Amino acid sequence: MAGETAMSIIVEARYRARQLLLEQPLNLPDGQRVRVVIEPIDDAPVGQQIVAHWRAAGVIGAWASRRASVPSMRWARQLRQRASHRA
Repeated sequence: MAGETAMSIIVEARYRARQLLLEQPLNLPDGQRVRVVIEPIDDAPVGQQIVAHWRAAGVIGAWASRRASVPSMRWARQLRQRASHRA
């Protein structure tokens, strides 16, 4: 193997009926031995996961119920106090 460069390919696959089904073909010779590392992929992009977490935590929409007569700083303080009691 002296002088050979190791090749690394990242492909996505789905696991069905005890088989990994690759989502794109590989350009490898028949019988080539490979190492497979399994890393689960969530279907939702990271940004969507963050937004869902913020919604569940009450961060998104927290200001929707604020009355105009309540000063912003006071409202923010109340939100922080409520959040600290939940933890």
